Amino acid sequence: MRHKKIKKNLISFVVFSLMLISYSCSVPDDYITEAEARRLIEQAIRNQNPSSGLSEAEIKKLIDDAINKNNNSLEFTQWDIINITVNRSDWVWNNNAMQWEAIFNLPELTEFIYEQGAQLGYVFIGEQGVNEVQKLLPYVETYYAGDDDFGNPVYFTETISVDYQFGNPSTVAFFIKDSQLAKDPDAPQLYNFRIVLIW
Repeated sequence: MRHKKIKKNLISFVVFSLMLISYSCSVPDDYITEAEARRLIEQAIRNQNPSSGLSEAEIKKLIDDAINKNNNSLEFTQWDIINITVNRSDWVWNNNAMQWEAIFNLPELTEFIYEQGAQLGYVFIGEQGVNEVQKLLPYVETYYAGDDDFGNPVYFTETISVDYQFGNPSTVAFFIKDSQLAKDPDAPQLYNFRIVLIW
C-alpha cells in the first residue's frame, strides 16, 4: 500500500516537474537539464519518505516509468515531404481559368491532414547546385515583356501557385497564371515542387 502511495506521489511530482520544465522562461539559465530534473525528483522522494527503503535502482525505475508513461501520451508533430517534378508536357492550358495547370494524385493527403494539419508548397528556382533557391508558394515574379507601340515598357507578373483537394484520390494542382491572362507558350517549364504535409 505504501509503495502505491509513493508511486502515485512520484507520478504526480514528475508530471508537475515536466510541466514546469515545459513552461519555463526563455532565458537559457532558467532551464534545467533532464539529469537535474531527475536529481530533484530523487531528492524529493528521499525527503518525503526517508524510511521507505527504496533502493537507488527502484527510484530510477519509478522515474523512468513515469516519464515514459507521460511521453507515450503526448502527440508529437509529424510531417511528410513529397517532391514532384512537373515537366513541360505536363502543363495543360485551361481556357476558362486562363492559366496553365498540372494536377497530380497526392495519396499522402489524408482527411485528418487536410482538416487538422497544414499543407505547404515550394518551388525550386534556378539550377541545382549553382543558384537554386526554394520559394514558398505562391511565387510571384514580374518580367519585362518589351516596349509597346509608343516605346513604353510593358511588364507582366507571373504567379505560380498550388491547391490541395482531399478526395478519392486526393490531389495537388499547380498553376501558372499571367497577370494579363495571356497564354504564354514559354510559361510552362520543368519545375521541381516540394509539398510538406504537417500534422
